[in-house]
Amino acid sequence: MTSSVDPIGCSGFSRRAFFRFAAGASALASLPILTEAHLALAQRPQFADPNKGIHIDANENPLGPSEAARQAIANIIPRGGRYLFDIQEDLAATFAGIEGLNPESVMPFPGSSQPLHFAVLAFTGKNKPLVIADPGYEAPIWAAKVSGTPVIKVPLADPKGAATHDIRAMLAASSTPGVLYICNPNNPTGILTEKEDLLRILAQTEREKVWFILDEAFIDFIPEESLIDEVRAASRLVILRSLTKFFALPGLRAGYLVSNPEVIQYFSRDKEPWRVNALAQMAAVESLQDKIYVARTKEWIRLERKSLTQGLRGIPGFIPYPSTANYLFVQLHPTLNLTAAELRERLILHGILIRDCNSFHHLGPYFFRIAVRSKRENQALLKALRQVHREIIKGK
Repeated sequence: MTSSVDPIGCSGFSRRAFFRFAAGASALASLPILTEAHLALAQRPQFADPNKGIHIDANENPLGPSEAARQAIANIIPRGGRYLFDIQEDLAATFAGIEGLNPESVMPFPGSSQPLHFAVLAFTGKNKPLVIADPGYEAPIWAAKVSGTPVIKVPLADPKGAATHDIRAMLAASSTPGVLYICNPNNPTGILTEKEDLLRILAQTEREKVWFILDEAFIDFIPEESLIDEVRAASRLVILRSLTKFFALPGLRAGYLVSNPEVIQYFSRDKEPWRVNALAQMAAVESLQDKIYVARTKEWIRLERKSLTQGLRGIPGFIPYPSTANYLFVQLHPTLNLTAAELRERLILHGILIRDCNSFHHLGPYFFRIAVRSKRENQALLKALRQVHREIIKGK
C-alpha cells in the first residue's frame, strides 16, 4: 500500500508556512503555486519513476512535443549563455497574431497555475469570496486560503448525469463575489460548458463589476468554444491558457494570461522580465504555429478517447462521463464494492497509476480520472481493469 502525500508539501512549503503567507504584492513572489503536477504527485508512490509503468494520472499528450518545438529547443541551446532580450515578446506576439488580439492583452507565464494564483489573490478577499464549481479544479481554492478568502462551492447540475456547471446557481451564490471561476472544459469531469452559458456569466459579471476567471487550459481540444474574442471588449474577463496539456510542454512550463491591457499592466508591475525561460518560449512559439501537430493531436485524442470510452462501458460497473478533453472522469458503481482508492492500489500492482478523485469535495469514494494516452497504454489499462473486475466477481 502507498501512503498519500500532502499536495502542499509537494510544493516545497510546509502546511504551516503555506497558510502563513498573506495576500498582497509583496508576498506573491514567495507563494507556493499549486499545479496539476503537485496534485498528481500527491497520490503517486513516493518518487515513482516516470520512465516505468503507465502514468495516466496526469493529463499529458502522448504524442510529446512537436518536432518543430524540439528543433527550436535544440537551436536555442547554443544561445543559452546570453540574455536573449530579443525573444521575450515572441510568445505574446505569436499568440496575439493567431487570435487577432493586441499583444498588450497577452502576458506569458511559466504555465497557467501562476497567473491563476495571482488573479485569485488580487481579486478576492475576506469580503469578496471565490465562487467555484464543485467538483472543479482545486488550485484556486488553495490560493484563496492564503488570504483567508471564503470559498463558495456550487455543485454541478446533476453531478451523476450531465455534470454541467449550474450557471444560475453560480451567479446567485454571493451578493459580493470577488471572482467567479470556471474551468472549461471542467477538470476533473472533462465536460464542456456551452458558450451561450459562458456569455451569460460574462454579461452579468461585466454589469456587476465582478471578475470572471475563465480557465481554458484544455480549450485547445475544442478551440471554437473559447471566449478569447470577448477579451477585446470585456473589462473583467481574465482567460488563462496553458501549453502543458495540448502541446505537451509540462516539463518546460509555458502559458499565458489574456485580458484587457489594463489588467496586463497591473500584473506586470514588479514582475521579473524573465518569467518564461528561452527554451519554453521558443518551444511554445513553434508549437502554436505547427498546424499539422495541432490537427494530429485533435484527431489522435478524439479517436483514442472514443475507443477508451467504449472499452470502459464494456466493463460492468464502470461508468465513463462524456468528455471533450484529453481525460475521462469515471464512476465506479457502488455494487462493485470497490472504491477508487482501492482500484488505484490494485492498478499499481499492474504498473498503472490513475487519479483517485476523492480529494474533490463531495464526490465520494467512487470516482477516478484517467488521461487518454497511447493506444498501447489505453489497451493495457482496459486489460488490467477487466482483470480487476474478474477478481472482484470471483471474490463475491
